[in-house]
Amino acid sequence: MGLGDKAAKAYLFVLCAAFPLAAPWFAPGGGYGGIADFKAAAWAVLTGAFLLAGVPDPPKLRKLTRSPARLLALGYFLLCLLSSLFSPWRKTALLGGSRSEGFLHLGLYVLSFLTLSLHSFPKRGLLCALAAGVLLLDLICLAQLVGLDPLGLYPPGLGWADRELRYPGAYLGTTGNTGQTGAVLAAASALFYLSILRAGGRRFLLLPVPVLSAFLLSAMDVTGPMLALGLTMLLALPLYGDSRKRLARWGGLTALMLAGLLWRITGPGAALNLTVLAGLLLRAERRAPDEGGFRALSRVLLSFLILLALWLVLNYRGWYGPLREAGALLRLRPEDGMGSGRIYIWRQVLAAVPERLWLGGGPDTLDLRGLPPYSYVSPESGRSVTLHIDAAHCEYLHTLVCCGLPAAACHLGLGVCAAMVFFRRRGAARVCAGGAFCYALQAFFGISMCAAAPIFWVLLALSLQEGGEDPEPDGQE
Repeated sequence: MGLGDKAAKAYLFVLCAAFPLAAPWFAPGGGYGGIADFKAAAWAVLTGAFLLAGVPDPPKLRKLTRSPARLLALGYFLLCLLSSLFSPWRKTALLGGSRSEGFLHLGLYVLSFLTLSLHSFPKRGLLCALAAGVLLLDLICLAQLVGLDPLGLYPPGLGWADRELRYPGAYLGTTGNTGQTGAVLAAASALFYLSILRAGGRRFLLLPVPVLSAFLLSAMDVTGPMLALGLTMLLALPLYGDSRKRLARWGGLTALMLAGLLWRITGPGAALNLTVLAGLLLRAERRAPDEGGFRALSRVLLSFLILLALWLVLNYRGWYGPLREAGALLRLRPEDGMGSGRIYIWRQVLAAVPERLWLGGGPDTLDLRGLPPYSYVSPESGRSVTLHIDAAHCEYLHTLVCCGLPAAACHLGLGVCAAMVFFRRRGAARVCAGGAFCYALQAFFGISMCAAAPIFWVLLALSLQEGGEDPEPDGQE
């Protein structure tokens, strides 16, 4: 193993085990902004050190042009650089503004992705390292949910229960923001879920981590990550449900994950019923013969489940606001306040796009464009709240307005590449691509920041690494 491969392995293990927990523990009271700045600085230093030590050998560098994902990443890098250089706010575009994601960090995303993707795939321990890091992150979130504040994330004397009531916003975890925490937990849960689905056996020891993460996603009420994780699980059905045993495994795992994801919406009774169903299906999986011929049935079942989900959303009349809003959107009846003001924000951002269509205003300069702020009356406190628009609340739309149309096409293309690897390859490559694909789905409703975005670039890089596609068929250890 050369120096570059050793550096890549060390970098991956630090990112998986330590970075989810990285926060200014030594300086309590820093709040959301302090955590975000610390994460951005820590990630930049760690990645810079890796890039210095992990330069691939010249033969590996020739592979840069042999992958659509790598070509798109190179295009994204160059276009973001041009956008920064021609920006009216060049310093902010290069170094970062309110979201600490100027070209400095965007460039490091791409360079770390390219470098990692050219090295060999770690064979042992990486999944367990990530599981340990995510489990500790889950436990910190649980502590905050019950009223503790180990990071000084909340205003003095307040906690999670006071969100939107005695202070604006909703903060949780070592990323600070619930949306960022949700993005990490959703992508990691998809990875663990697919790994168990693929191999079974001892991988079931990982099961408490994605189930607890799904429970927390519901408690945080982060709709985008919940939707992305649910859709990833659905789309895994025809990929892994090609035998009776594996179809039962898919049903059991999915029912258990849905019990965690939906308990707040459906109530504890329905969640308990899903848990019992999961136990029955996983017990049946142990006794079922591993006979094939179920791929066509899996595709029919997937079509039925998607149609059923759409019908339920269209006809939902319950208390849960995001589901009612989703039904209204499907009926093409958008309102500005939907999605916590996302419809209003998207409209304002789209109106600003033609001003600088090809190169945008520069990375992380949206708050300098002077967009009309979003004002609303908080239903919890009854007070008027005004929020300045510094992010598009859709990563691809944010790239469009900040870096221009060509860069946005490259950014979206990378998500498509993750989907293509997920659907076309096998083994560990498919599992890693599934996690990246889950992140790319939630990115339609999320904000890109250093607290969460690296998980997408790392998982996409792992899906392209040598050795990521195992010679044995899925389902075997």
